[in-house]
Amino acid sequence: MTKQICTWLSLLTLLPALLFALPVFAQEQEQTYIIKKGDTLWGISERFINDPYYWPNLWANNPGITNPHLIYPGQELRIYDGRLIVVPVYPAPEPATAEAAPQQPPPAEVAGELPTPRPSSVFKTAGGGEGFILAEENPLGIIIDSVDDRTLLTENDTVFLKMRDPSIVSVGDIYSILKRGERVVHPASKRDFGNMMHNLGFLQVTGIGTGYVTAKIGKVFREVERGAELYRYLPPVMEISLKKTASDLLGSIVATQSEKLTQGQQDVVFIDLGLEDGLEVGNMLYITRPRSATELGLQQADTPLPDDLLGAAVVIESRAETAAALIIKSVKTIYLGDRVMSITD
Repeated sequence: MTKQICTWLSLLTLLPALLFALPVFAQEQEQTYIIKKGDTLWGISERFINDPYYWPNLWANNPGITNPHLIYPGQELRIYDGRLIVVPVYPAPEPATAEAAPQQPPPAEVAGELPTPRPSSVFKTAGGGEGFILAEENPLGIIIDSVDDRTLLTENDTVFLKMRDPSIVSVGDIYSILKRGERVVHPASKRDFGNMMHNLGFLQVTGIGTGYVTAKIGKVFREVERGAELYRYLPPVMEISLKKTASDLLGSIVATQSEKLTQGQQDVVFIDLGLEDGLEVGNMLYITRPRSATELGLQQADTPLPDDLLGAAVVIESRAETAAALIIKSVKTIYLGDRVMSITD
């Protein structure tokens, strides 16, 4: 009984926000829609919640949809409390006969050309702390000491900086605080990509002395130590407009934010594509892996098999040659070295 009461209290707490943010139909009873031939995740999202860019969330929140290209006529769509839930419902196959074998229903077509994103078509992010891969770039300065005699530094601590060029520093300037990590080597080509840089937070200059600069640490994502490097500050992106890439792109996951061997939903990965390739913040990516033949397959056959779809990600930061992407859907385990391909349709 106590658990049930807590559940109802949680729902009552969320109710005002839902009533304010969702369309009128979300305040009504559950609706049901049966997917028809030609339906798409894109079209379904646009039809029922007036936002075609909701489809990545629709895909991510429905574990039964392992491939966004494989929704079938006959599947049941439920609309309730502003959520779209796809329930796998397949029509029963016809009995086998001597003339014909039973066939699966053809998949509904996926969305075609994406229109220009509207301002309201956004993807929420945690904002900050992702880090990046640094190629050949020197730090603008380092933290050399602090007012307090403590090993680990945190928010609101006053610190002293040694800047590479003090003449370009002004009171009020903001710098990102970064920790240099391991060297990043491409898992396939073995090319040296540079250093993994971990974002610790940022600080703001409060005073300029003779040979040193005083600053105050602002937001931190993890503890800061003396020797941390300073680079140009880029404000974190809290909302990202989803958009397609201008051309087909193919790359690989070359580093991960976490030290886990496997990656999944809500993990951040780093790829070998960036601004120079045309990859921008908000671009959607499929994560794939070359498909291995089954034990019953014809091992000598030279017909290439399609890649195995593992999940999807959205680019949350893009630099010259690399980018950070947030995994929003994982239907299988994701590893360092897995492929990424842009979503252009």
